[in-house]
Amino acid sequence: MKKGYSIVEILIVIAIMGILAGGILTAYRFIAKENAQRHLVAKQESDVNVLINQLLKDIESAGFGVDVDNLTLTSLSTETLQFPSLATREEALSGCWAVVDNSSKMITQFNDKNVLNYMGNNCQLNSNYWYVILNPLTKKKIEDSNLCQQGLCNCGYGGNTCESVFANTIIFFADDNHNYQYPQSFITTYSLTQTNLPKECASGTYNLVKTLGTSGYSGYQANQPVISCVFPSGFKVRAGIQSGGTIVYQDTVSSSDIQNWNLKLFRICLIMQIGARQNTATTQPQFSTDCGGGPTINSTWWNNTGRWYRWKVIEQDIPLRNYQ
Repeated sequence: MKKGYSIVEILIVIAIMGILAGGILTAYRFIAKENAQRHLVAKQESDVNVLINQLLKDIESAGFGVDVDNLTLTSLSTETLQFPSLATREEALSGCWAVVDNSSKMITQFNDKNVLNYMGNNCQLNSNYWYVILNPLTKKKIEDSNLCQQGLCNCGYGGNTCESVFANTIIFFADDNHNYQYPQSFITTYSLTQTNLPKECASGTYNLVKTLGTSGYSGYQANQPVISCVFPSGFKVRAGIQSGGTIVYQDTVSSSDIQNWNLKLFRICLIMQIGARQNTATTQPQFSTDCGGGPTINSTWWNNTGRWYRWKVIEQDIPLRNYQ
């Protein structure tokens, strides 16, 4: 005679199955969470590369279209970089330039291949533009009282005046309606602020923002977010100054460094958050000696907040071709 399972045995089997199912579900949730975190981190790493490339391209244009005297508006201070450039406004012809010679062809063909941007790509013109005109040898600014206002010049397309007054020069496009004043409207500043910090950022971090122009002048645009979740004291720029046959990194840049053509590069030093808060503590991020070491970290903030996030350290030298 066959004997069936008792109620106790059935309950034991159900309990064991419940425990196994609970374990499997817990493991699945853990794996799914870890996988989602890895995908988030991978996406953020990719986004970071895009943002950093834009930042580097912007800073690489420092001094573009700027005469030698106004290059000295470049400055470094704690967590702030300021430089003049006609290429950072991201408007229709920002970063475009052309050569003016003694033939009328160069002027009448502004809408042809003779106009390039600072990346070497073609620019297509569709209206009269105002521009800065420089002597290619001395990098001094050239002006004519009849053709120039607010530091910018214009003589239209195909006018013989351009060839006679501005022959053998380089023009850098600035504005299509003469709204801006040179150089005040073309100052670019990068700095840190905690205003409008995204909620996914760890408390105590910063936004890296870009300001275009000088307050009180046309085209002024303050605090455009560039990169969020920047580590406290996690952004600084060092000047690479040529001293003999070597490059010396400094926290400041002087007018004499620029006037003597010794400013060769900027070293960008950046620490930023990658991913959301995690359960595993991380080690403190550090800059190299070329970035001056540090940053100094508040121990209370680090123990309570900072160590529970991943941090990416970025250091890169950017050559300053327009200062040579």
